[in-house]
Amino acid sequence: MATLQLIRQDSTGVTYANPAKPDQTVRFRNTTSQKTLNGVSVPNYRTELIYNEQNSIEVATDVYAADAISVRLSVSGASMSATQLGVLILSLAAQLSAWNTQHVFAGFPPTSAPVIPAA
Repeated sequence: MATLQLIRQDSTGVTYANPAKPDQTVRFRNTTSQKTLNGVSVPNYRTELIYNEQNSIEVATDVYAADAISVRLSVSGASMSATQLGVLILSLAAQLSAWNTQHVFAGFPPTSAPVIPAA
């Protein structure tokens, strides 16, 4: 496990990188826009967490390649929905380990159905 360091900051967020493996990065991207709910204009906040790295894999016997892999989490909603967004994020996080074991991220359907806590 590596502790990443701040490498870049711009108007929409920050990027961290692993000093020992610079292609291993995590970006926090934040944007704000307006949306209308029941005729009322409210700010909509969008946050994206983007993990990237080059993963060395053997694609054939003694043939290796760098696979660009990416994991993204995108969250969007009005600030008044922050509590429910938090509930959904934690619910998702609690289920990721099971879905990983079920090889969902390799294209297989989940064998355990998603669970969303009551609002």
